[in-house]
Amino acid sequence: MKVAVCGAAGRMGREVCRAVAAEEDMELVCAVDPAAAGASLRQLVPDLPVELEVQPDLSALEGSGAEAMVDFTVAAAARRNIPSALKMGIHVVAGTTGLERKDLERFAELAEKNGVACLVAPNFALGAVLMIHFAEVAARFMPECEIIELHHPFKLDAPSGTAALTAERIASTRKIPAGSTGKASPPSRGEDREGVRLHSVRLPGLVAHQEVIFGGVGQTLTIRHDSLDRTSFMPGVIFALRRVAEYPGLTVGLEKWMGL
Repeated sequence: MKVAVCGAAGRMGREVCRAVAAEEDMELVCAVDPAAAGASLRQLVPDLPVELEVQPDLSALEGSGAEAMVDFTVAAAARRNIPSALKMGIHVVAGTTGLERKDLERFAELAEKNGVACLVAPNFALGAVLMIHFAEVAARFMPECEIIELHHPFKLDAPSGTAALTAERIASTRKIPAGSTGKASPPSRGEDREGVRLHSVRLPGLVAHQEVIFGGVGQTLTIRHDSLDRTSFMPGVIFALRRVAEYPGLTVGLEKWMGL
């Protein structure tokens, strides 16, 4: 599979380039990032086995032969990148957060129209996907819970997409407890999302961490996942690239493709 990476000069983008280039059945054919346009990708990723020049925009995809594009940028850029790739008939695997429902609706329409697949996942760490699944199961028996998500201080969105998706999955399995309004709450009690309170922490030294704390009569249950390095997301990205052509249209979250 020939793969293009958008946001190639970013922290996640560089890891994706390294991971794709290391796979025997994949070829990194295009790297896009306006912040590093014209630079040698090997200068950004020293151990990269392939030499590419970083391109300024998506026009480079047309002559690259890319079959799939991975997008780890910001929401404003992804709103341009993803539709462009889908219109070119290129599958999309996106880990960019901050996208809205109307964005997903547009992606779904374009993916269906052009006969390609688009995966938008808030988290590619396979352990994080399992955490969400386990929390959904636990909520059937222990509906009272709160979520604490902890990330590095440069993360733009709060709460994280993973926390929001976890709350959505939990809410889908149980009734909202009495007293939950589904509205914004005072910061000292976090945000009320789907009847689940979310608390965001942003500190140096963190990468991506989340715990879901359930409380019941005389007991608590904590389900926690920690990404200690950005390489933790790469097995999920590679897994998604290998499966993306099998799921035309829009998919949100990696769990369906994992059989959960």
